[in-house]
Amino acid sequence: MTDSTSGKSRLFIIMSALALTGAAVSIWQTRAFYLLRSGGAEFKSFCNIGQTFDCTAVEMSNFAEFLPGVPLSGFAIAGYLLLMILALMGLQQNFRKSLKPWLVAFSGIAFLFSLIYLFIMLTRIGKLCILCLGVDSINAVLFILALTLPKREAAGAGVRLAHLGGAGAGALIAAFLFMKALNPLDGVREDILNDHLDSIMATPAVQVEVPGDAPSIGDPKAPVTVVKFSDFECPACRMGATSIHPLFKRYPKQVRFVFMNFPLATECNVDTNLKHTVHRFACEAAAVAVCAAEQGKYEEAYEALFGNQSSFEAGKIADLLASKIEGIDLAKLKACTSLPSTSDKIRRDSQAGVNLKVQSTPTFFVNGKKIEGGIPTALWIRVLEKMLNPQ
Repeated sequence: MTDSTSGKSRLFIIMSALALTGAAVSIWQTRAFYLLRSGGAEFKSFCNIGQTFDCTAVEMSNFAEFLPGVPLSGFAIAGYLLLMILALMGLQQNFRKSLKPWLVAFSGIAFLFSLIYLFIMLTRIGKLCILCLGVDSINAVLFILALTLPKREAAGAGVRLAHLGGAGAGALIAAFLFMKALNPLDGVREDILNDHLDSIMATPAVQVEVPGDAPSIGDPKAPVTVVKFSDFECPACRMGATSIHPLFKRYPKQVRFVFMNFPLATECNVDTNLKHTVHRFACEAAAVAVCAAEQGKYEEAYEALFGNQSSFEAGKIADLLASKIEGIDLAKLKACTSLPSTSDKIRRDSQAGVNLKVQSTPTFFVNGKKIEGGIPTALWIRVLEKMLNPQ
């Protein structure tokens, strides 16, 4: 093998490796996309850093979708697999004759899309995704490498449309299979989701009185208000929390989320139908959350408590919270939990739940319409979109 041929082979190997890396990142993004919409994602993502870098906000935006519920990253998988196949074909001299124009075209399209999406992140979403920036870098390098490839070579028949068609079809099929495997809601029939949506929308709205000091996330003037009654020790409430958590970033101005305590424990819940304590740490956890809210740390406490249910110990939940939240005053937190006013707030919340006939946790009221139990984030999106656009 001549030095020239060896150099060309190395170039194609590098391009195929980069394309494979891009496909791997796109697979991870597709997984995150579906987990966020199914309610299976954790509260924190490793690539959510500070106020600037927020993969969750980017993945939850409409700009992450090719069609409603269909991720753009799924098509990126197909694009990278196609580029990888073409680069591997370049290892064979028979295919090198007309390979450069196709690699330049496809990598150029990917790079152009990166520039457009970067503009969208900066101007429309207002957040950057580290993984997206990584993909952008891969696209830029692939495009530069494609431009440096030698021009058409005399030997060989070159790449024909049949080769491109076969490679493209294979890449699309592989991407479809990845999307199908990564989607936890795959197999859930569309008519079932629509029936559930219709049932929620047909529920008569009731008046829900929200205390002025109830912790909330979102714009107080938002057209849609979601009131959640929950128990911090309740496993179903944790699932409900992970389901609505991505919505905080998708609807920061359009939806306000209000949080009310309904601990399944007779020590702090006024519900006379509650005959015995179901969750023995629920009252203490609720008190710690109330007191964290007084220090302006409710959202952090909400995430930390639901994220560490298995670590609850009697008398130590405040310490657990302080170990997870930066800047919280532990002494003040502990002192607050024993105040009568803290117990009064929890009982006030539970009384509001009793008045609204809350029978289980979590229970939500969306502009007064009752939803019992957790529902997938994808269904939440449909409900909120319907509320925001009723026509």
